[in-house]
Amino acid sequence: MDERFPLIYQIICIVLTALFVWSFVVAREPRQWRRLYQSKFCKAEDFSVNRNKTIDENLKKYGIIVSMIFLVADVGFFLWGASYQDRHKSDSMSAEERLRLDEQEKIRSQAQFLLRRPN
Repeated sequence: MDERFPLIYQIICIVLTALFVWSFVVAREPRQWRRLYQSKFCKAEDFSVNRNKTIDENLKKYGIIVSMIFLVADVGFFLWGASYQDRHKSDSMSAEERLRLDEQEKIRSQAQFLLRRPN
């Protein structure tokens, strides 16, 4: 297993990307998806032009919102997975390595302070 981008994050990103694409396609062409749904699950007497138009408008409006939520979640999980190695690097460091890193950070911050200070 690759520790830079673990498998669970890859699976989550693939599923969220598929959900985003599907919901975006439904939002872009709601009439075809509504007709498919009605042909499978509704009776012929339930069809109404005004109701169908309302359904199409709602599918378009809420479908875009839902697809954007999936997109934001997808990007969030991708970034979370991409930063996995950096987030868990400190867990594998010894106490001596942490002290050395802290000391280097102090030296670096003092050097930047001295460089910024006007003469």
